[in-house]
Amino acid sequence: MTIRKSRPLPLLLALASLVLLGLFIAGNTAAIRGEESLTALIFGQTENPSVSIEYWYAYLPRLSVALLAGAGLGIAGAVFQQILQNPLASPATLGVSSGAQLALAVALLLAPELHADHPFLVALAGSFLAWGLVSLLVGRRMDDPVSLVLTGMVVSFTAGAVTTCLLLLKNQYLTSLFLWGSGDLTQYDWQGVHFLLPRLVLGAAALLLLSRPLALMGLGRESARSSGLSTGLFSFLALGIAIFLASAVTATVGLIAFVGLASPHLATMLGMRRIGPRLLTAGFVGALLLGLVDQGMQFGLSGLGRFLPAGALTGILGAPLLLYLLKRLPPASASSAGEVLPVSAGLSGRGERYFLVLLMTILALAILIALGLPSIGFETIMDWRAARVFAAALSGAALGLAGCLVQRLLSNPMASPEIIGVSTGAVMGVIGIMIALPAATAGMQMTGALFGALAILLAILAYARRHDLEPRRLILAGIAITAFADALVLTFLATGDPRGNVVLAFMSGSTYRVGMGDLALPAIMAMAGAGIALSTLRWLDILTLGGAAGRSLGLPLGAARFFIILATALLTASACLFLGPISFVGLTAPHIARLCGLRRTTVQLPGAALTGAILVVMADWTGRQIFRPYELPAGLLSVLLGALILGIIMWQYGKRAQPHTRTQTTA
Repeated sequence: MTIRKSRPLPLLLALASLVLLGLFIAGNTAAIRGEESLTALIFGQTENPSVSIEYWYAYLPRLSVALLAGAGLGIAGAVFQQILQNPLASPATLGVSSGAQLALAVALLLAPELHADHPFLVALAGSFLAWGLVSLLVGRRMDDPVSLVLTGMVVSFTAGAVTTCLLLLKNQYLTSLFLWGSGDLTQYDWQGVHFLLPRLVLGAAALLLLSRPLALMGLGRESARSSGLSTGLFSFLALGIAIFLASAVTATVGLIAFVGLASPHLATMLGMRRIGPRLLTAGFVGALLLGLVDQGMQFGLSGLGRFLPAGALTGILGAPLLLYLLKRLPPASASSAGEVLPVSAGLSGRGERYFLVLLMTILALAILIALGLPSIGFETIMDWRAARVFAAALSGAALGLAGCLVQRLLSNPMASPEIIGVSTGAVMGVIGIMIALPAATAGMQMTGALFGALAILLAILAYARRHDLEPRRLILAGIAITAFADALVLTFLATGDPRGNVVLAFMSGSTYRVGMGDLALPAIMAMAGAGIALSTLRWLDILTLGGAAGRSLGLPLGAARFFIILATALLTASACLFLGPISFVGLTAPHIARLCGLRRTTVQLPGAALTGAILVVMADWTGRQIFRPYELPAGLLSVLLGALILGIIMWQYGKRAQPHTRTQTTA
């Protein structure tokens, strides 16, 4: 691993941050003690006992837990990046923390005594299962940074969707889990410190003893293997210790975003060359980051800062950092620059037509099943079922079509409205309208969705054009924007605003309250987007050849991209009102169509639309059936169904992919 020399500016910033943390601590201490003297507060001899109790059993434990949790995540992130030689690896980006959260939620429901007595063991089991699933899905492409991170994010999103489903079904038992899962540092005694401190010391000591083989791993697997190191066994051991540390933090305070990703890079910028000092510096920087965020939040927001989850705020601050770190990614290798998922041979013209008819037949049957025909009367269907089923079909078709457009525009089979953040932009536009105008009409919400989708898509494309639209940078930039938006939503929900329930229902993608009158405007937007897409069929074929080839064939590149972007924004905005920000339908539907032999643009677009409609209609029906009389939102079931299909595709390709030779990367 190449390490740059220390520069004065990073060192000065670190010292300034340390001073700022001290000022925040002094300010918060002064706010707590009020008229009491500092000496009396420290020795617990205040005239008002509640002041000493708050200081010694709430404030100091919270500060200590923040420092310990940040240090643990920093060290764990440094080990992940060193072993995997991936500058974007961390417990959060690889699904380890989400797996621990899901395991704790399941244990709280099914075995509350186990959750109460052994939360760490539960979190540890969940973390190892999540990492095992990521390793299984990514297969031999472990050396490809984007494949690994994308697989980790799929596992993370899926675990988050399952946790949300449990929260909706058993909210009377899991309400406290929501705030805790956002990274809640609130403490009422020293139990969290007593739990974290020995585990942090044990894990850090074990890693320091392993510093020599860790340094060998930084040279690449081949070099480490030639030096006599059993790379497979050692990777399992070192990553196991890192998962041990991350699980301890998650079991104590929940999910903390981006600290494990940022700390190792900041330690590198401070000039730490050897792995031992770099581990310790990453721990110190992690403690400084989380402590600074938490103390600054309490200082700036006064009483409200005690109730906001620090994990969500670190997500808001960490997304710009991830965009910065994308600049440090090495250029894509030839092996990873092309297709990342398998495709099949195309069908003949007659076979394509027959298959499209088959898809239409399956969609018709799915709609009939979802409507309840013929067992339910027509009037009942029109009053209770028709609107939601048609909304599911509309949004699924729109997302399938939008996903196909994005993949062909970027010549990237892993692009989709959800992955690159377009769906998130649409949802944030709607939420902004709902917050600013509580009585906003459907037209106002659709306008917010359209402008939000357009803004994010244009911003992502402008960012990616600086790197020649390199697919993996585009995908990871979208992940950063999605994480940023999710952190904003979590922060808003944690404030206790009464509109939070409406926002949460909207984010989950429920079709429960959809009426026939709500379908008109989304349908118009979807048809407009589909019409624009059909008018660009020839352009889409040429764009897959690249920009230079397109210009040589007389393609008006700027106009073509503009109309395809507009169509994608219209389709995404019309779908997100019913499905929420993430469903994986826009990613999986085009792949299913392609795997079935629909390769040409003229048949892949309708094939992807029909496949997306089938997926969402069946997700809506399944959500109504599996836990009757309760129901799960179609958006969440679409995440689970889409992630299952995507996982199978990635697993099959991971088995077929040739192992790559690991190269050194700049951290």
